[in-house]
Amino acid sequence: MAEFSTVIKRSAVTLLAATVLAGCSLRSMAVNAVMPALANPTVYLSEEDPEVARDALPFLLKTIESILDAEPERPDALLFANTGFLLYASAFLQADAEIAEWDDYELSGELHGRAHRMYLRARDYGLRKAELDHPGIAVRLRDDAAAAVAVFDEEDVESLYYLGGAWLLAISLGLDQPALVADLPAARALLDRALELDEDYERGALHAAFITLESVGEAMGGSYARAREHFARAVELSEGLDAGPYVALATGVAIAEENREEFRELLETAIAIDPDEEPSNRLLNLIAQKRARVLLDHIDDLFFEPLAALDDDPENRP
Repeated sequence: MAEFSTVIKRSAVTLLAATVLAGCSLRSMAVNAVMPALANPTVYLSEEDPEVARDALPFLLKTIESILDAEPERPDALLFANTGFLLYASAFLQADAEIAEWDDYELSGELHGRAHRMYLRARDYGLRKAELDHPGIAVRLRDDAAAAVAVFDEEDVESLYYLGGAWLLAISLGLDQPALVADLPAARALLDRALELDEDYERGALHAAFITLESVGEAMGGSYARAREHFARAVELSEGLDAGPYVALATGVAIAEENREEFRELLETAIAIDPDEEPSNRLLNLIAQKRARVLLDHIDDLFFEPLAALDDDPENRP
């Protein structure tokens, strides 16, 4: 009888284990089936209504995170988490923060804070993906970034772009954090390497990123001249169908150089682009055009008329 009981117990344990394994297998099969659709950024980047993407992305990102809780080393989920949190932070939180600056400074600060946290989250997922592909890379990037990035090849360009972008944007909103600012060489080295490997990636996306990167000014290692070179190449590769480079040059260089006319022309060109001409970039074009309109509405707050011009105006004469 005791022997029979032992057999029954062993059978039950075996059945339970088989059931658990079967459940894990089915769950894994389900995840494998839906991941290609979930992690397809084209679905969101081609959206014609930004509010639809804004409402859908948080649910998707939490779904991806739940998948990563179960499978922490799933590379496609890590890449999309990096991409998705970067997209949500830049296209919605930071974009809204910059618009709110004109009317509600407190709200703008709150949105910038949320965007900063999202960028860090995106960076961390990107670093996990890089570490999975190249063990030890996170430490090496901080020790000697220029040497560390040599390990990346053409297959890594997408990861380099999103990791470098998230890291740089996190730094840009965390300039009061010395430890984070110290990571600037690592973040820049990632984008430098991506540009070296595939300079026409995503129709000039890397060159568009470098417009902003070079617009920080010479004190931080930037160059307005280089920003203009990247702008020209970004426009060429995108065939003039990406509003982003125009807005980036207007805000990063034209304002700094006090070039009101160029500022206006760049933003008007951005607004004139038909978002439907390049469906894969429709969402980002719509968001960039919204910002361009707000900037044009506030052009008088950004540029001051020369005193000579005011003196020539009859209304300003005594």
